[in-house]
Amino acid sequence: MFALKLAVLWQLKDHVLTQPDAGLDTTAYVGLAERVMGGDVGLGPGLYSLSPLYAYFLAAVLAVSHSFTVVRVLQCVLGTAAVALVYVAANAWFGRRAAWLTATLAALTGLFTFYEVLLLQASLDPFLTAATIACLALALTRSDWRWTLLTGLLYGIQACNRPNVAIPAGVVALFFIVTRRWRFAAAFALGTSLALAPVTLRNITVSGYWSPLTSSHGGLNFYVGNNPGADGTYQPVPGVTPNMKGQLEDTRRLAEQAAGRPLNDGEVSWFFYRLGLTWIREHPLQAATLFGRKLALMFSAGYIWLNYSYPFFSHDAHTLLWLLVVGPWILIPLGLTGLAVATPRSKRLEYFVWASFVPAFGVAVAVFYVTDRYQLPILVPLCVGSGAALDALIAAIRGRRAAAIALAAAVFLALLAWANRPLRLDDGVAEERIRMAERLVTLGRYGEAEDWVRRAAAVYPHPGVVHFRVGQQLLVHDQSASAISHFQQSLAIDPGQPIVEYALGETYLDGERPREAIPHLRRALEAGVRPDQAGYDLVRALGAVGDRDGALRVLRTVTPARPDDAERWLALGQLGLQLQEPGLAETFLRRAVSTNKALAAAHSQLGLTLNLEHRWTEATIELEEAVRLSPREADPHIGLAVANANLGRLADARVHILEALRLDPASEVARRVQEALK
Repeated sequence: MFALKLAVLWQLKDHVLTQPDAGLDTTAYVGLAERVMGGDVGLGPGLYSLSPLYAYFLAAVLAVSHSFTVVRVLQCVLGTAAVALVYVAANAWFGRRAAWLTATLAALTGLFTFYEVLLLQASLDPFLTAATIACLALALTRSDWRWTLLTGLLYGIQACNRPNVAIPAGVVALFFIVTRRWRFAAAFALGTSLALAPVTLRNITVSGYWSPLTSSHGGLNFYVGNNPGADGTYQPVPGVTPNMKGQLEDTRRLAEQAAGRPLNDGEVSWFFYRLGLTWIREHPLQAATLFGRKLALMFSAGYIWLNYSYPFFSHDAHTLLWLLVVGPWILIPLGLTGLAVATPRSKRLEYFVWASFVPAFGVAVAVFYVTDRYQLPILVPLCVGSGAALDALIAAIRGRRAAAIALAAAVFLALLAWANRPLRLDDGVAEERIRMAERLVTLGRYGEAEDWVRRAAAVYPHPGVVHFRVGQQLLVHDQSASAISHFQQSLAIDPGQPIVEYALGETYLDGERPREAIPHLRRALEAGVRPDQAGYDLVRALGAVGDRDGALRVLRTVTPARPDDAERWLALGQLGLQLQEPGLAETFLRRAVSTNKALAAAHSQLGLTLNLEHRWTEATIELEEAVRLSPREADPHIGLAVANANLGRLADARVHILEALRLDPASEVARRVQEALK
């Protein structure tokens, strides 16, 4: 079993999509671990952006080994230990034969091994869950407060990795309180408190929050699962870039815009919690239906991908994962059947508390949204339930209890059909193929990238998007000819896509093919795609082919996307100068100056424009301000030399032209002005 995990590890450790810099949550966790190793142990300021346990685990292992391979190997060791721990849990409730069956099923569960070789918080879920339910089983079957203390400790540790387990932990605590087992309740509370104390103290010290489980992304996750467009899976929130950096920056921007004041991390998170709660309150029937759908998805066999697609790595990546045939398709129906029909005759109440982990954790996840990696914790006790079901079947066959077998088989088959019903959800294979192509482009492996483009286009619902995305990546890596080819293919598949028209036009223009760029940029501008930049580029293209009148017509309609963007006003003014239209240039440049009075280049260009209009005195004012703001630039001095000469101040003019030549001895313009002054 451990050897098989190592074989999968060996196959995936160098895969281009599993590297520390491959993006998504993996890169975010690696970044946090590097900060910890660099001395930023508190990971401040503010709340944790991700559940903290894995960041510290990663930092600890890397600090000793300096190897991500060692991290992966250790995770496989923990995964192997998880198999032994589910054996312990099953043995405590159902006996040795059920325990061996449980351990075999856990060892053959592909999702466990897959996530154990990734650099991701989910890699710890199988071990932590197995350890928790094993200790809880021993605590409840042996009535031993020491096992209860350890159970509380493990629940607290697991909550630092997967906060949803707070609800199953609450069920256990409530059981001890209701049954007045005060010694056990105290032991459980002490263990949980010890585990959560470091995180609690960190939150109090760094962010001022007393809750150990409060994070900066909790509110966003809640809103993702509870909004008018939610379907139970992860869907990007409009205005929030779907990556860690975007979530941190965009959520703050949206929340602060709504509040009209700066907010701390907790307030940003609560802003999105309130949005979700408001929607639930205003649409209770729709919210209840959605919650039921999410709960059903938690107990469905379809792979609901997020960041990594198990079907892709199992089949497209040609790994040994295909040998690990056990998965949600069998564990959910068989495990639920076993947990129900194999209830032990003694300590039934304690058993129900132990088995409550499955529905309680399902509810805890369904409050937010569902992915296959969030299913991992419930698959662990479902392995136990599956082992119990098989053990009960063997006992029933030996005892010739036909009625019991028929009833259990009917329940199992009904659950099997329901869990494996077609969901028509994206399993991520197409997206992973696109990411493969994009990643191979970044690595300079263009031939392999083209192969993955073909494979992605064959299954992606919108193949034109495949070519567009890969074309963008090629453009970033200076492969303009290939990028143009993919943009053209994208338009051939989906004609008239404005964003593709813009990308193709911009690529032609940057490749000094302005005539070919013009029709694409014009269509993008007419469609309203980035009108400021598309308009700017169209002006450049028209000017490059000699269509000055056309360029000026477009330029008069262009405005920056943000009225306070002084740099963009400056760029428009410079275009006006290039087109020899000083009046229009002056309009833009005055907007630049009024927007940012400290922008030296805007004052300089405005002064040069006023020189062209023979408004020497006004030009002098702007050029002197440019010199004051940026005394090491030659152009304002040249402009001042021209203005002063035309005002009859020849001595001042000579001083400025000498300074210009000192700053830029190679300036031909300054040389010509100097000759004129002589």
